[in-house]
Amino acid sequence: MLHHVSVVQNVSIISLGITAVFQVGDANQMELKSRALAVHREFPCYIKDEGRLDAFEIFTDEHITIPKRSTDVKLNIVNECPFIEVKDVELRTLLNSGCFQIGNVDYAFNNSRIMQIRQYITDEPSAQ
Repeated sequence: MLHHVSVVQNVSIISLGITAVFQVGDANQMELKSRALAVHREFPCYIKDEGRLDAFEIFTDEHITIPKRSTDVKLNIVNECPFIEVKDVELRTLLNSGCFQIGNVDYAFNNSRIMQIRQYITDEPSAQ
């Protein structure tokens, strides 16, 4: 893996989501996963046993095919200037399982799954 020295002068971040990563520098691997269940109801109520993620097919990883790594390429790289220099970074938001990296990463796997359920008492949602 390439090795760099990353230098950032100024960083401004307003919001990071769940499992979001802001990284300065090299990394061997990243595995970012987030799961969320959002239930919006016209009449707000809490049901004790709802919210089991395994009850929803979207949250099972059986259908995700993660490619197998196979690298038969041999590299010989000489970094004449191994520095990565950045003056300013301004991030408004970095959402779930998002990554902003200044540097190298050998392997990254990012997966975010959000199930939104909207339940209305009437056919039309209220205009409130």
